[in-house]
Amino acid sequence: MHTNLFRRIATATLGVAMAAGLGITATEIAAPAPAHAASSVGGQISRSEVLARAQWWIDTYGVIYSQAQADQKPSVTGDVYRPDCSGFVSMAWHLPKLGGWDRNTDNLATQGDTDTLGNSLTNLLPGDAILWDSPNPGEGHVMLFDEYVDSSKTELWVYEEYSSSAQGRHVKKNRQSLINGGYIGWSYDKITGSTGTSSGRDFDGDDHADILVRNATTKDLHLYRGDGAGGFETGNGGVIGTNWSAFDMVVSAGDFDEDGDDDVIARNATTKDLHLYRGNGAGGFQPGTGGVIGTNWFGFDLIFSPGDFDNDDHADLLARNATTKALHLYKGNGAGGFQAGTGASISSGWGGFDTVFSPGDFDDDGDADVIARNATTKDLHLYRGNNAGGFQSGTGGVIGTNWFAFDTVTSVGDFDNDNYPDVIARNSTTKALHLYKGNGAGGFQTGTGSAISSGWGGFDVIF
Repeated sequence: MHTNLFRRIATATLGVAMAAGLGITATEIAAPAPAHAASSVGGQISRSEVLARAQWWIDTYGVIYSQAQADQKPSVTGDVYRPDCSGFVSMAWHLPKLGGWDRNTDNLATQGDTDTLGNSLTNLLPGDAILWDSPNPGEGHVMLFDEYVDSSKTELWVYEEYSSSAQGRHVKKNRQSLINGGYIGWSYDKITGSTGTSSGRDFDGDDHADILVRNATTKDLHLYRGDGAGGFETGNGGVIGTNWSAFDMVVSAGDFDEDGDDDVIARNATTKDLHLYRGNGAGGFQPGTGGVIGTNWFGFDLIFSPGDFDNDDHADLLARNATTKALHLYKGNGAGGFQAGTGASISSGWGGFDTVFSPGDFDDDGDADVIARNATTKDLHLYRGNNAGGFQSGTGGVIGTNWFAFDTVTSVGDFDNDNYPDVIARNSTTKALHLYKGNGAGGFQTGTGSAISSGWGGFDVIF
């Protein structure tokens, strides 16, 4: 799934959002810093920012490759870096200098702030490094991992500076060839979050977030393919699964089994077992999928995925207890199941909300967040994740008022490809679908909330 979620640098305009005729407002939030300017030298940095910095460099400079520190070039934030392969990765990670020099392939992974991922190259996350440390000084090479081309993980996309006669590039590599060449994966300890915090839910692998729905009558699942500009492709809405009537909850789980493709989790209405339907990266499901991954989930009235909520690089589930109204965190194990002993309550007092969902990282701080609608006031509240499986202190502020008009409010991540997660809402009267564009600071862009599609009354689940 080759997504461009973090590759385009954009700045959102801000203010108070009004949906014509609906009286809905989105609270004004201070203007966000650009997605690539959130970190400091040597500080924590999100995966989205790492990729954005790399893309900016590739887009900005032509043929500049040099192993001379004196030829260093400014990054998007003004810090200067040597324009060779290791200087490029140092730039993307926003590393400090070592005695006035950027790291090289010999010392990139020897400073106590990296961890080896081994040589299988099947467990990489966006922003990780792929390093060949040659026994001959100065002959190694390193590149920045973007993502796998598809679920087979046979090929992968990388960013690299690689030649004095060519521009830096974003290119596909064969995984086995890299293994044969002695390359090893490395993670940088100060990178926060995972692909799950962005939640650009691209179900068909075409670079655009999509929407899945269940027909209220036939109970078939339909796929509405996003066009990457806040709308849908033509000829859309085909059936991708029939007779899903047995389930009382169906949710997008992100890439829950870490095979490179987004998945769906459904709860059986009778047994209350959880079933994992593994996506095939082409708008459907893998053969033989739908196995049970959790039993006896009777106690919950809401289940959704925030992506990686505890910063362990695996997508998780959040569930609200139907009796206590506490929110419980079920930590994914990265293999389509859950970690042992998981399911602890992380927050109480969630009974006042009629809708709770996650847009991913809504305030662009590198951590997945949760949005909840008050059942009485219909205001939207933002609960900012703390990157450790809980919430920041003092969180829960109102980000939008008077959302009475909608019977469904949810998110599929960044629906318009401007680098910020968005909110989707269905009008309970007209049944039109409205797009509320996030501004990257925990609020909405000015003038957002327009209808993007009509005739959505026939669906009982939208996700």
